[in-house]
Amino acid sequence: MKIAFSKIGFNKKRVEVRYNSLSLEGDLCRKNAQIVDFQGDLQGTVAVECSRCGEMFELDVNEPLRIKFSDGLYKGFDEEADIVEFYDGHVDFDAFIVSESESIKSGYYRCPICNKIEGENNGST
Repeated sequence: MKIAFSKIGFNKKRVEVRYNSLSLEGDLCRKNAQIVDFQGDLQGTVAVECSRCGEMFELDVNEPLRIKFSDGLYKGFDEEADIVEFYDGHVDFDAFIVSESESIKSGYYRCPICNKIEGENNGST
């Protein structure tokens, strides 16, 4: 789902996007000529690889998101939200949710079995 910056108003607009078993839902509204604010949740599951045994497993995802989308280069820093820059005059939620999924996959995780084994080894010499 691509939304043109010029079509985003100051009233909240509901956004819902799905990618595989992830869903991104929230509200989008304009803050000024260059910034639109998104507040919502990323929920679902992502298939990830265990960093210990290499087996694939489903990771539950439930993350609140506060994102500011910038039409072009964002100058400055924002402590409230992450900044995502687009350069074609559109907010591309399809690209955003794919990017979030790939970012999650690149993390280090342990499957439930390895977590249990690791827990049993704690405190031993």
